[in-house]
Amino acid sequence: MAEDRWQALQAVVSEMERLTELFYERTEAAEDARLEAVKAHARAADSGKAVPAGMGAKVQDAKLAVDGTLSAFRANLPRLAAARRSYDALFDDRKFITEYRAAVSVEFLKRRAAAVKAFKALDAEIPALAELYTLLGDFTLNGLLGDVVADIEFNGEPANGNLFTENTDSWAAPKLSEALSAVRRYVLSDDPIKGGTLLTEDLGTIADALPALADQRYEEWQDKLAASRMEMRHASALGSYSH
Repeated sequence: MAEDRWQALQAVVSEMERLTELFYERTEAAEDARLEAVKAHARAADSGKAVPAGMGAKVQDAKLAVDGTLSAFRANLPRLAAARRSYDALFDDRKFITEYRAAVSVEFLKRRAAAVKAFKALDAEIPALAELYTLLGDFTLNGLLGDVVADIEFNGEPANGNLFTENTDSWAAPKLSEALSAVRRYVLSDDPIKGGTLLTEDLGTIADALPALADQRYEEWQDKLAASRMEMRHASALGSYSH
């Protein structure tokens, strides 16, 4: 049932998108026809000859094509609204939501496991790559090509290999390590809600866990509040904060 209603909705949406594209195409064509007619009338005025036959009809047909497309689009609006209501009504059905949630839970756990596995592999490789990159740069630029690099002048001084390797866009960039650390907190989170695992459990298990989690959230909020106040006091002492 859900699939049928979703497909029905998508069919109307696709038709609306097709009519929208057609409207813009026909609008452009109508403007081209109008400009062509304007030029034809200008030439006729200059030459004293009649405007080519059918010019006016061509402009009118192009305009009617635009109006007809717009009319068709408007006629589909009730169909779109009805299809949307039909699909949305599914989410008022607790039985449907329960079944849908179960399917989403299976897919979430599968993809979460794949994401965690992929991230752990990446997380293990980046530090090694950073170390190897640093060694490679040192051996190559400061060692084997040291004379070549030293002949390059940078800010009035002989350059060294670190000029090329110490930047924010390499495997050894501190920001890359910081980014991994930030991602690690999300992907490998052991918080049952933030990590998503608790959300896939049965409703009774989730309900039982919520009070303790609420207490944990309160403590987290208090910690953030205290840190914020400390930061504000520190800034005020330095003269960069005022009420």
